[in-house]
Amino acid sequence: MRHDTSPCISPQQERFVEEYVRNGGNGKAAAVAAGYAEGSSASGLIGNHKVREAIELKRDTEIKTTGASQAWIVMQSLLTDPSAPAQVRFQAARWTLEASGHGLSAVAAALHLGKSGKKDLYEMSASELAEVVERGRQQLESMRHVVQEMKSVENAIDLKPDDDTK
Repeated sequence: MRHDTSPCISPQQERFVEEYVRNGGNGKAAAVAAGYAEGSSASGLIGNHKVREAIELKRDTEIKTTGASQAWIVMQSLLTDPSAPAQVRFQAARWTLEASGHGLSAVAAALHLGKSGKKDLYEMSASELAEVVERGRQQLESMRHVVQEMKSVENAIDLKPDDDTK
């Protein structure tokens, strides 16, 4: 099978990519919207490695721009909506902390003092070991701060279920 070796895709292929990503992957509708004949096969376009790469790049860009912005808007509304269930607001707060690099998993990952090319502990000098211990102390302090933030969010949001049995 011969692949297209041109340096870029044609304007019509570009339009197909735009429509394909916009409509959620309906190749037939994208082909028609891009001006291809009604009976044209979208699978031929998708089979073109350059078109396929353009689709992947376009999707990735959309997710990282528009998708991320929309997700953040949803998170903000969940965080501030008093009618949202407390557990939902708590999870939104937790996700926000995680996404910003302040969550417990980020701190736990930073605490991991794996070798990653460094010396084993038994090979280190006393000053190198002291450095490792100090880094660990700093990470633990950072973790304490995150736990306090999480507790303040938990305290701000009443996580106890409403007692409607009275």
